[in-house]
Amino acid sequence: MPANRIEGRTDVFADWAWQSLVVTGGCSVIVGVVLAVWPDKSVTVAGILYGLVLLASAAVQFIVAFGAHISTPLKWLEAASGLIALGLAAWSFSSGEWVALLSLWIGMGWLVRGIAQAIVGVWSERFQGAGRLEVVGLATMVAGAGVVVAPFDTLGAMSVLVGLLTVALGVSEVLLGARVERGAVEAA
Repeated sequence: MPANRIEGRTDVFADWAWQSLVVTGGCSVIVGVVLAVWPDKSVTVAGILYGLVLLASAAVQFIVAFGAHISTPLKWLEAASGLIALGLAAWSFSSGEWVALLSLWIGMGWLVRGIAQAIVGVWSERFQGAGRLEVVGLATMVAGAGVVVAPFDTLGAMSVLVGLLTVALGVSEVLLGARVERGAVEAA
């Protein structure tokens, strides 16, 4: 019998990853709620909030890249998608008064994140919940594509949709973190 939680574990995630996922997911939920319930904000404030959404997305991708025991190509894929999300966040912060650009940045960020998550879910042999990760990745990819191609006339409509989708992503991150921790406790 292992003397502590870490000995003898064959979990996919490092010991600190579950906490990071829960915190990042919680922050995503908070930002998503702010986006959804405050639709009449200025485009500049929306750009800052969308940048925060993309920063949270990048954080999750870096948690998976550096906190998961997955193959090196998958780590590189997650790290590259995290870097893309960081670049898109920077563009969101400086998008000025352009609603179309904001929807493009957030949609592209989710599209890349979804593709990376789905690939990790398919190719990760050690992760027991890989099927769920693949489904969340595909749903994120579809949501990102929808935000990119949707013709948003007003910032309010886009904010409500993006806010609700951000809440859904945040909840999935919190549930993944809780599942990782529950698996770690059960393994101990």
